[in-house]
Amino acid sequence: MQEAALQTAINTANSTPGGDTLNLRPGCTYPLTTELPAITSPVVINGNLATITRTSGTGRILTVNGGNLTLRAAVLSNGDATGSSVQNGAGGAVVVTGNGTLNLSASVLRNNHAAFGGGVSVFSGSEAHISGDTFTGNSATQNGGGLVSDGTVTVNLSRFNGNSAGNTGGGIASIGTLTVNISNIVNNTAPNGGGGLANGVPAASGGTSKVSASNISNNTAGGVNPGGIYNNGGTVTLRATRVAANTPNNCLNSPTAVPGCIG
Repeated sequence: MQEAALQTAINTANSTPGGDTLNLRPGCTYPLTTELPAITSPVVINGNLATITRTSGTGRILTVNGGNLTLRAAVLSNGDATGSSVQNGAGGAVVVTGNGTLNLSASVLRNNHAAFGGGVSVFSGSEAHISGDTFTGNSATQNGGGLVSDGTVTVNLSRFNGNSAGNTGGGIASIGTLTVNISNIVNNTAPNGGGGLANGVPAASGGTSKVSASNISNNTAGGVNPGGIYNNGGTVTLRATRVAANTPNNCLNSPTAVPGCIG
């Protein structure tokens, strides 16, 4: 199944009552030169460790617009939404909008780029469930190197490592509702705060983040901004979570205090 066949398969799934299931060839690479059709119905993609990668031009990998995408065991790489007029250049690998839902499991998102949400962007009214995934090497010129959201996001057993943002939230930036369980947010960077996590961003305060049994460490911000967690007008709850060894500090100088975060 090459690019044209993948486009046809998504269009067929969108027009099939109740949705459809697509099975990628195990271990194969699917090169993209254009954006795939938006997913508008229930679609399951069994990745079978295949890679979908952009090989030329700009454009994200997948768009969920009012649909419900379940993506398992796939690698999404080199998506680039920075030049896209769709959703303001959000979501280099995946954008979720129109009250859509993304269920992502056992997958890797790497080296994707966008203005907002280098890996994934979740818009208000939409949701994402991230389970057993790795976000690495993704970047955003603004907020959310790995992921940005003003919707509802749950992250379980996942790793955000080596992502970067030009503003805040090198790993994750959220102004919606975020729940993180048993996950690692490490080695991410954002000059204006929240190298690991930004709850609220400079231009939009608020957000509710609950982080449990997780590790937020070795993240970096510029100047005296908090390298671990940045909170702007929202609520951050930490439970059995390590926030340590971030540069230049963990949570100091955040616009709003982060209870339970020391240094």
